[in-house]
Amino acid sequence: MAQPIVVVTFYSRGGTTERLATAAAVGAVQHRAGIRMRRIPDANPAAVVERFPQHREELRRMHKEYVPPREADLLAADVLIVASPPDTPASAEEWASFLEGLSRLHEDGKLRGKVGAVVETGPASASFAAAMERLGLATVRAVTVDAGSDEMARAVALGRAAVAQVQARRA
Repeated sequence: MAQPIVVVTFYSRGGTTERLATAAAVGAVQHRAGIRMRRIPDANPAAVVERFPQHREELRRMHKEYVPPREADLLAADVLIVASPPDTPASAEEWASFLEGLSRLHEDGKLRGKVGAVVETGPASASFAAAMERLGLATVRAVTVDAGSDEMARAVALGRAAVAQVQARRA
């Protein structure tokens, strides 16, 4: 069986959402998937640094370390995982280009059979879950783990569950 490809696309300013996205990627790797980490670019980088000066160094580092998602990434993916800060919904300017690209791929039938998952970060997560459903992705819902588990453990479990869903379809 071919190794599933997981594209984890996230938007982060200070690194918290980046860490959750990385945890989901770790879960995917634990289930033998190949991963691609992609960061949504800032709509206005200077304004973001001005608004969040305490994150200046994290932003600079992420700008160097990550590339934006490309159409080739999305076409190659078996699983699309997204993560966004609690205050940045799917309707935010940062996500517009990415979601428009996914909509075009959906209209062309190129998302058929792909799995979508959303890392739970707070109120904005529901808007991404709704977007995944509109795009026709087979969505992985929030994963239940031990009652005392934290958001990192839930993100790892989400990555595992998303890959397991692809593997089950292929079996």
